[in-house]
Amino acid sequence: MENTIHRALQLRRQGKLQKSKEMFLTLLTNDPLNPSLHYQCARSFDILAEETKAMPFYEKAIELGLTDDELEDAFIKLGSIYRTHERFSEAKKLYQEAMRKFPKKEQMEIFYAMALYNLGEHAEAMGFLINNLAYTTTNQDILKYYRTITYLGNRLDSSSDEIINLEKNQPLQTVPSTKSIVEKITEGLENFGIGGFYTSSGFEYDEYYRFFNDRDLATRRCALAAFTVMLGAWHALSGFTFIPQHDRKYLGGYDPNEPFHELNNYIEAFVAHHQHIKRDFPVMFTYIIKFFISIEEERKVPYEKWFPELDAHLVQRLRDEVLLPNKLLLQAPTEYKYFLREAGISPFFEEDFFE
Repeated sequence: MENTIHRALQLRRQGKLQKSKEMFLTLLTNDPLNPSLHYQCARSFDILAEETKAMPFYEKAIELGLTDDELEDAFIKLGSIYRTHERFSEAKKLYQEAMRKFPKKEQMEIFYAMALYNLGEHAEAMGFLINNLAYTTTNQDILKYYRTITYLGNRLDSSSDEIINLEKNQPLQTVPSTKSIVEKITEGLENFGIGGFYTSSGFEYDEYYRFFNDRDLATRRCALAAFTVMLGAWHALSGFTFIPQHDRKYLGGYDPNEPFHELNNYIEAFVAHHQHIKRDFPVMFTYIIKFFISIEEERKVPYEKWFPELDAHLVQRLRDEVLLPNKLLLQAPTEYKYFLREAGISPFFEEDFFE
């Protein structure tokens, strides 16, 4: 069974959300009293924005008894669903139970305050929010749910339909693009020389991580350039290619059937091929190391906690085998123009040209 659970989690990490959900549901039929399987089924439905279907699985998981990490997450996810479906009293009661269970988890108070607001207990709600946020501005548990807190906190009077604007009636793009990887990335980098990482607009979707070790040098270069720019824009807060699965339904216009860039896939490929990448593209390699370290340090939340779908062992391998051994590279920063040259990006400003 452990192998099957691992496979279902792997499918989720790869973005194959429907297949992962079906596998967890099958596992649950064979072990209906397993609280963790109820929790994983709930997460599967929740990620797909099927909240009413997720609800009973979260409820049963809590009833059967979860481990602390899963229980903490189930309280927050279920309470948020109660709120967005106008079951405010149930949300309040659930968060009261959560605060008793986790008295040191300040994020519970924030979600509790939202439920109080919906029940008209505005003064108490604002007290919880102001005192808590003023005290925990760098708290990892709050930062982990940053998007959920800020998105729902600004839509306290909205219904579920208004909060989660699913593109349910949009036809899926079933015809694959005929462009090559090089063409897609070249188009995405067309104006990169002007604004750099601070104005990056992104690339047409593809699984660029699959080309980190491609035989063709130009394809490898473009795939690495795309990944470096994705991380750089993330670090500059100008673009967010990588978004936790549980946050995506709060983007607006969300379609769970459309593919997303899964961070787990990129980390896995980077760890697997980092030695060749360092040899062939040393400047981009250094930039990737810098961005990976800086993003985590500045956010003050470990990647595996920020992105619960990540393989925690894989992230630790990234740190131990790649980031820490190469951290010394950051002591001698490489000029930006060397990055442009190695990535094959046309410069715009005079100082970015070589004589």
